[in-house]
Amino acid sequence: MRKIILFSYYNFLLKDIYNRSLKQNGFTPMGVCWRDRKSQYIRFKILTDLLKRFSDNEKMKVADIGCGYAELLNYFIEMKKKYLYEGYDINRKMINFCNERFNDFKFYLNDYPKNFCNVSVISGTYNYAVTQDIESWEQYLLYNLSRCYVNSNLGLVLNLQFKKKRMIINNIYYTEISYMLSLLKRKFTRVEKYYSFNSSNDIYFIIYKN
Repeated sequence: MRKIILFSYYNFLLKDIYNRSLKQNGFTPMGVCWRDRKSQYIRFKILTDLLKRFSDNEKMKVADIGCGYAELLNYFIEMKKKYLYEGYDINRKMINFCNERFNDFKFYLNDYPKNFCNVSVISGTYNYAVTQDIESWEQYLLYNLSRCYVNSNLGLVLNLQFKKKRMIINNIYYTEISYMLSLLKRKFTRVEKYYSFNSSNDIYFIIYKN
């Protein structure tokens, strides 16, 4: 119970931080603490390629966890991907904006899929840490992944930033690859890691349901 209260407080802090960022930068990559559109789209391409590891079905149902202003959906549309998309975010301003931007798709004020999906996609959602307690932040990450896992019948795909030693610097969480892989393997059935030189600061994890 204490952890759930703490994690709810983390969500409160995250909502406040992103509200302030949106006020300053608008619904842009900088507004959701990304560097720029180019790096954002490189990650989207890698994540989309990794979706094929779950299924070749072009109409696979994808839940975008921490969807922000739904730029992943915009990428899918530009690339003519036919995934069945739903977006989730804990920030009401993000969800309101998404509903206006893409009125043919559904968006929910939540941090895990309310509806069953095939795969949850988690693009940089846990990179911005609101605590310096690294073990607490990792517990928060695993807690949220576990809730996504329940309603994702094929699994999850996510990316994190990494360094040689896990740390939080200027509120950015950096994992250590082998350590995070070990954590995930203790929690989930089957986990793979993936690295691309095109996204050199990121490590990707594919978590399979079966």
